[in-house]
Amino acid sequence: MAIEANQERIGKAPSYDLDPVWLQFKDAAVERRFNIDHLSQALPILRASLLGATVTYASFGILDSSVIPEAQAIAAWIRFALVCPVLLGVMGLSYTRIFPRIAQFALSAAMLVSGLGIVAMTAWANEPGRSIYYPGLILVIIIGSSIVPIRWIAVIAVSSFIFAVYQFVAVVFNPISQLMLLNNDFFLFASVIAGIGASYLQELKARRIFIRDEGLRIAREQSDQLRVKAEAASKAKSEFLAVMSHELRTPLNAILGFTEVMKMRMFGAVGSDRYASYIEDIHKSAEHLLNIVTDILDLSKAEVGKLTLEESDTEIAAILDECLHLLREWAGEQGVRLSLQPLKAEPAIVYGDTRLIKQVFLNILSNAIKFTPSGGSVTIAVDYGADGRLTVQFTDTGIGIAEADLTAVLEPFVQVESAFARKHGGTGLGLPLVKKIMELHSGGVSLASTLGAGTVVTTWFPASRIMPAANAKLVVNAKAYAR
Repeated sequence: MAIEANQERIGKAPSYDLDPVWLQFKDAAVERRFNIDHLSQALPILRASLLGATVTYASFGILDSSVIPEAQAIAAWIRFALVCPVLLGVMGLSYTRIFPRIAQFALSAAMLVSGLGIVAMTAWANEPGRSIYYPGLILVIIIGSSIVPIRWIAVIAVSSFIFAVYQFVAVVFNPISQLMLLNNDFFLFASVIAGIGASYLQELKARRIFIRDEGLRIAREQSDQLRVKAEAASKAKSEFLAVMSHELRTPLNAILGFTEVMKMRMFGAVGSDRYASYIEDIHKSAEHLLNIVTDILDLSKAEVGKLTLEESDTEIAAILDECLHLLREWAGEQGVRLSLQPLKAEPAIVYGDTRLIKQVFLNILSNAIKFTPSGGSVTIAVDYGADGRLTVQFTDTGIGIAEADLTAVLEPFVQVESAFARKHGGTGLGLPLVKKIMELHSGGVSLASTLGAGTVVTTWFPASRIMPAANAKLVVNAKAYAR
């Protein structure tokens, strides 16, 4: 149904399938929710109906003295000692907590007692009372099937039983003329059929309204969730732009500052040796700026599905070795030891995009070094899983990530612990880009971390992308990279 199509729940969604005969939801939990909801909405009308039925039932006692004087005492006992107390008792139960559990039984009993009370009066009455008191049954059926929220199945049972008992009384116990019986049965039977039909249609309508309201409720919840997500995304992007402006400004200031010094020849001719260090700083700043722009462009392409792979055989050990060489000096300055453990199985060759795979490893290693204090370490382990996948695991002894933030750090434009971000720098695009690139390779990335103890980032490539080593002669560099 439409509601189930709109569900975004984890696990099995509730079923709103409705049995057209029994008028019951196939999902027991949904059925309970409908009964509670329907009854709570009907309570005001239900109580007013019970009170009105009690007053009406008692008021018709005025006719007893003139129509059935011979059975007036019995009629009074039926009206005031049996039926009216039952009606008022059910109304009183409607104010208790147990009423939702016994509502159908209690309401059916009230309808049954009211109808049988009238039949009992005709059983002890002489003419004309035994022939003309039957219209009270029509009133009972109308109220029970149309105003009081009794299930249509119960209306069938109660109405049919009342009709059957009336037949026994009018034919056997206290017979009336055949013509009068035919007349009474015609109108009584018609009222039973009309009552059952009205009850069915009203219950069907109530259940369809419930389904509609459930759909609106689910849509509203989804809308609220989307609004919260949109607000969070907007906030994250605003924070990202604030961080990005700082990240871009820093290398640009260096480039502009040093080129300004060289342009003004503040230390003499441009050929002066003093400018050599400035040129190196300019080069590093430009590289940093290029890396930031590359990450932004790649992530933007990945978000719209335009980041494509230029695939070839990629030697994972060689890529890791190259990444370690690129970051070795920076890691040494940070006081962080880098190490690559020997491959436990055959050499690893992946069919994938060499540039992007290198970008994945550089982003993970850069994060690990950045957030690992001096004296810490970053270890890389490459291995094969039982299903043939290739895993590359990065373990650091850094500041760690809170468990609640492990999912958030993989989302674009999201940074956790903004104070750390300001202290250590960075755009917050590294891990989201890692996730996108690994997904493009039909692989994935997972994080495990403990605050203050470090983080383990595991990337994996599926067995379908692992190429046979064959003639490959790879040497996994297992030496420690440290300064």
